[in-house]
Order: sequence, then structure tokens, then C-alpha cells
Amino acid sequence: MALELADLRVFVTAASVGSLSAAARELRAAQPSVSERLRRLERLVGKPLLDRSNRGVSLTPAGARLLPHAERCLELADRALDIAREDDTQGTLHMTTHASYAQLAVPFVVSALRPLRYAVVVDDQHTPSALQRVAAGTTDLAVTLPMPHAHEVRLHAFRSEPVIAVCRPDHPLAAGPAQGSCDIAGLSGHPLAVNRWGTGADLFHEQLLDAPTRAHQLYEISSAETAADLARSGQAVAVLTRATVERDLAAAALVRLDVRDMPEWRVDLMLAHHRARAAEPAIAAVVAALTTERP
Repeated sequence: MALELADLRVFVTAASVGSLSAAARELRAAQPSVSERLRRLERLVGKPLLDRSNRGVSLTPAGARLLPHAERCLELADRALDIAREDDTQGTLHMTTHASYAQLAVPFVVSALRPLRYAVVVDDQHTPSALQRVAAGTTDLAVTLPMPHAHEVRLHAFRSEPVIAVCRPDHPLAAGPAQGSCDIAGLSGHPLAVNRWGTGADLFHEQLLDAPTRAHQLYEISSAETAADLARSGQAVAVLTRATVERDLAAAALVRLDVRDMPEWRVDLMLAHHRARAAEPAIAAVVAALTTERP
């Protein structure tokens, strides 16, 4: 019995939407057909992939191991058709990064690959998942935070970004008597949208709690762009990487606050790939660009 992409698509869809009936609607297929394809795949694997209950389906341990590889197989199959239709495309590079770093990482990778005529596909994952995908071979490159990783993964320094506090020019901290200068205690009296990543984040958070900061005025947000949006709308002071708001600062839509006692705080970003794949043209081109085109 051979593995069929249609079986993988049923499995991935069911895992995503949480039930076989919802998967049938998503795939515009009859539910008995969807159920039979899933049973067929489970017979081929030799283990259950989804636990069924009245509340829907959930991944078994075997299903959790299969899922990232099944997703990658479907991505490659879909992209293979596009490449076959576009005879000037040399290949596809699959890249994984968190949304907060995408605006730094994606333009850099696209620029490095332009001479090779590679398509670039990007997905959004936190660092632990991104590094696991690199080790498993289900993504080609990842831009991540530095953290412990499998021996198979090679990390290269990509960029080190300072974290700053910004607000609208008409915010009381910018327009008041202090004219943009304050301390952490001064910050704590206003709503804060904090993108809490990188070296210095925990110390800053401790200082905020000592200020003290009202819990209902502290928004910890994993997306730097969302924190920036709160600052742009005037709803909060944003604490985030400078690169996220460089255009806003240049256009004077936001201003940088001088927080006198703010600890040294940076977000160090790394480029990750599988060690065994270092010589592949697309990966080698991106790594080479680190030494010649690093932002």
C-alpha cells in the first residue's frame, strides 16, 4: 500500500480544524471518504494518528511526530507544480521565523536569493518550534533567538537589535514638561505594550513590578508589530526593537523616549540551518550574505 498525498492532506486538515466533519467541509469531500482516507493512512503507519471523541480529534504521539513532515510534503508537492509551470525558477527555500522578526529576516533572505531565482515560502513559528523544524529537515532556514538546540543545527549571528520605548508625539510623556525624558517609574504610570524578548527583558520587567505597575496597564505582546500599533494609535507606550518602528521614527509618527534607568536590552537574532545542508546553493548564498550584506 503506497502513501498518497490525499491521505496526508486529510490528516493535516483534520488536525488543523479539530474534527473529521469540519475537515470534510474544508476539503469539500464526503465524511465517509475522509474517514476512510485517515484509516488508510493509520493502517500504513501501523499506529493511530488521531484520537477521536465526541469533542473532535486530537493528535496521538505518532500523529504529532508525523504532522510537521506531512505539512512539508504537502507544501513541496504544491510548490512542485508551480515550479514546473515556471521554468525560470530554480527551486524553493522554506523559511521559518516569528512574525516579530519577519520584517528584518525576510527581505534579507529574498535579497540574498534573488540572483539564484529561488521562490521563498515563509511560516510563523516561535523559536523552539523553528529550531525543531530545522533539525527535522522540515524547514530550510530559520531566524530565531539564541537558545539550546540539537547538534544537527548550525547557528550564525544575524542581527542584534536594541529595544527602545516609543510613543506618539502627543503622548503626555513626549509632550509634557520632561519632553521625552523619564525613568521606569514614570513609564509605569501609563499603559505599556511590551514585546518581552531578548537580553535585559527580565530585568526590565522586574523594575516595572518594583515601580509598581498596575497589572491592567501592562500588555505583554508576542508580536512587536502589534505593540507598535498600540503606540501608533496612542493607546500605549511600546517597548520593542528599534527596527520595528524605524520608519515611524523617521516620519516622526512616533518618538523615542529617553528612559534614563532602562537596562541594556537587546534582541539577538540567529540564522539557523541543518549542518548537513550547509553546501546547498540557497543556504550557502544566505550565509555568505551575512558577511557582505548584514544590515
